[in-house]
Amino acid sequence: MNNMPYNKFNPREFILRDWLALDRTVLANERTFLAYTRTSLTLVLAGLTFIRFFGPDIWSTIGYISLISGTTLWVTGVKRYLHILGHYRAMIIAENKALNDNKGSAVTP
Repeated sequence: MNNMPYNKFNPREFILRDWLALDRTVLANERTFLAYTRTSLTLVLAGLTFIRFFGPDIWSTIGYISLISGTTLWVTGVKRYLHILGHYRAMIIAENKALNDNKGSAVTP
């Protein structure tokens, strides 16, 4: 997890704009996962349609290829989503730690 570009920044130096940018990135990650899911579902349904309605010729072969491609694409999307989500969870932990450290060192009147 140390090879991500944002790991070189100190969480204590982040401002609100930086944390909002991370939140936008999390939402973009979710949208990307939904796009993977939508595309893979379309491929699987197209494959099932080719297999069911076009019989045992070239269309059936295209249907099986579409089924395998859709399933593989969805598994890839899940792996990628979870991988990126792990990086963001690490950033949230760092944010909470930095905020808790700053609370303890604040000067009160």
